[in-house]
Amino acid sequence: MRRLTLLAALLLCAPGALRGQSVCPTPWQLEEVLRIGSFESTDLVASVLDLAIGPDSALYVAQAMVPAVTVFSLDGQVLRRIGRAGQGPGDIELAARSVGWVGDTLWIADFSRVQLFTTDERRPEQIIQFSRSVPEEGSLLTPGRMLADGTLVGRRRITDGGAFSSRGEDPGLAFRRFSRSGEVLDTIATIEWPGNGIENEVDAQLFPGTHPLRDLPPLGLGESLTAVTPDGSAVVRIGEVHEDATPPTFDLLVISIRGDTLLQRSVEYERRDVTRAMERRLEDEYAGWRAGDYYPTGLQLTETTLERRRRAARRVFWVPEYLPPVRQVVAGTDGTIWLLREMREDRVDVWEVYDSGGTLEGTVEIGQGRTSLVPWDPRLAVGIASRDEVWGATYGEFGIPYIHRYLVDRTCAP
Repeated sequence: MRRLTLLAALLLCAPGALRGQSVCPTPWQLEEVLRIGSFESTDLVASVLDLAIGPDSALYVAQAMVPAVTVFSLDGQVLRRIGRAGQGPGDIELAARSVGWVGDTLWIADFSRVQLFTTDERRPEQIIQFSRSVPEEGSLLTPGRMLADGTLVGRRRITDGGAFSSRGEDPGLAFRRFSRSGEVLDTIATIEWPGNGIENEVDAQLFPGTHPLRDLPPLGLGESLTAVTPDGSAVVRIGEVHEDATPPTFDLLVISIRGDTLLQRSVEYERRDVTRAMERRLEDEYAGWRAGDYYPTGLQLTETTLERRRRAARRVFWVPEYLPPVRQVVAGTDGTIWLLREMREDRVDVWEVYDSGGTLEGTVEIGQGRTSLVPWDPRLAVGIASRDEVWGATYGEFGIPYIHRYLVDRTCAP
């Protein structure tokens, strides 16, 4: 397998605001040891929605438009498929959207239900119907993730475009914990929603779009700068960003599912302006995306309509003065915290890896791959991460989806 060399730094951090003191002179490397998917076997992997490693060390994969969870061995062989199309017990409606384990219980969520499997993968022990409208927030909560205590968090779907685009004026969105009967138990945290919508002109006839600098992660829960740990015991998130402070900082938080703050660290960063070149690039990409230029066959609209959409998107497009310091959060299986940092001119993704105490351990740069047709999406959609291995998804030539497994070489030679 080819080796993907990653520029990395190992830094020792003092308590308080995190600041690197020494740099490892050699880079970390990721060795690709497995790639699942091929042009000849297009039914093997579809668009990946979620990944989980089970207690049997197998890989459990939820995929778009696949009414089953596919289970792979660590060498890429299909072991079995759990579920089938339908709405009865053990069936999956349209697709499994997320999957995971809580102890010895496998949970699978589709668009309206969470099913719990313990002793028989064909017969669920329990089926939980879940749908909760939150009109004051302009959203609908559908099955998201199962938590360690058997409660749930919802996946947020925006239903009110006006509320979506004006959210930056509000204090944030409640990240709630629900009982299995759908009762609101409490609010784990308030998720900042920093104006990441772009309102469209009325005559454009388009739903407000997500800003490229503040887009949501391609895998997992789909919440802004927030991730649930794989064991469902805590939430990892970015809190307030103090870009006008000296030095600028952002808050790195770990909160238990009961709402207790387990970690709060202030991370210093170097503030970076949004350059005119990046503004032009993002404006062109956003306008092209709203017009349908990046779809393989287009949207079957006339060029006059497409150009009208491009012009309308450009007229309302805006950029902040500074780049948001963090774009995505991934909670590692070993307690590490992975942060995708600022967007760069060279389109290289920079991931920082922190330990469970908030100390920076390494920095990884990925400059190859693509995760979707959206031009500003990350190079690799990281689904599972630890100090030892990384699982993620990409699209190759001709739009063929792949799942990748990398082993992490953290050797630091003098």
